[in-house]
Amino acid sequence: MLRPERVTPRRVLMTLDAVGGIWRQVLDCARGLAEQEVETVLVGFGPRPCRAQIAEARAIPGVRLVWRPEPLDWMVEDDAALDAIAPALDELAARHAVDLLHLNLPSQARGLTTRRPVVVTSHSCLPTWWAAVKGDALPPVFARHRALNAEGFSRADRILAVSRSHAEALSRAYGPLPRLDVIHNAAAPAERADRVGAVHALAVGRWWDEAKGARVLDAASAAAATPILAIGATEGPNGARAGFAHVRHLGRLGGEATRAAMAQAGIFVSPARYEPFGLAALEAAKEGCALVLADIPTFRELWGGAALLVPAEDAHGFSRAVDALARDEGARAALAARARARAARFTPDAQIARLLASYAALGAQTRPLLVD
Repeated sequence: MLRPERVTPRRVLMTLDAVGGIWRQVLDCARGLAEQEVETVLVGFGPRPCRAQIAEARAIPGVRLVWRPEPLDWMVEDDAALDAIAPALDELAARHAVDLLHLNLPSQARGLTTRRPVVVTSHSCLPTWWAAVKGDALPPVFARHRALNAEGFSRADRILAVSRSHAEALSRAYGPLPRLDVIHNAAAPAERADRVGAVHALAVGRWWDEAKGARVLDAASAAAATPILAIGATEGPNGARAGFAHVRHLGRLGGEATRAAMAQAGIFVSPARYEPFGLAALEAAKEGCALVLADIPTFRELWGGAALLVPAEDAHGFSRAVDALARDEGARAALAARARARAARFTPDAQIARLLASYAALGAQTRPLLVD
């Protein structure tokens, strides 16, 4: 007999990794889905999470965490290392009887044979990174990354981008993507504590990534009278490294510790040249920081009128903006209030509502499954 698929899924397979911000974003989505009685099977690839991360994921109601040995696409030079991903996802989708697959790396959709709906979200990608950071055509040696993603996009029933700016960058890099939609990331409200101590600036990023602007941040710190602190890794799993001579580097901190540091800073700064969304800026705004951000399309889209925007390579521009806000409490408070008001648009409830609507539309469009 024929049984139509559920319009709203009850169980979703969602991929993630423990390298960057996708971990935090996916866990927040899993919490929001759990509140709507949707279970999530989290399937991880790449370097394994630490024990604290594993415990955090497994504490979410209705979550099952599975970690696979296959690598992330940007960590390998031979595509054959990725060939086992699609069969593994097909098998896990069947074993856990999920209604839908939501993949947070588009290349993971290539080769899937499941008849279940497939959603892919692009949080970032090498071709759009290259265009923003290097400013020229993607070299032939990296063309395989574009091909991998293109295969995944063609296999997906729905493509999601985390900002309109990133969606436009994807369309420039890959051509028309007719199933493309935008669902912004979100962050939980602050549990604000009173700020103590002197005003300082805080930056958060994976600093080994050239796009995050470690060099500019360090030069800004050398020129600024206001202390600039940084949170995040300086060594990446791909061997890339960055260092600070003037920034006070706090190392890697967990999500709660990072937000507590934001609440104490007063000013958040990001000289990133490439940022498809910029979750740290959103979290800092919710923690009451005034924002000093690079003048790039994403930050103009999300924070125009609610942040000071500085050319991404202008270290002295960043130092002047940080010092001006540190000296002027009224200006700092006014800018922080505008950022907090803008941040109120990006709530977990709004994100989950959009996500479920996208899932439901796919459920209504997909073919029935044959069952015994």
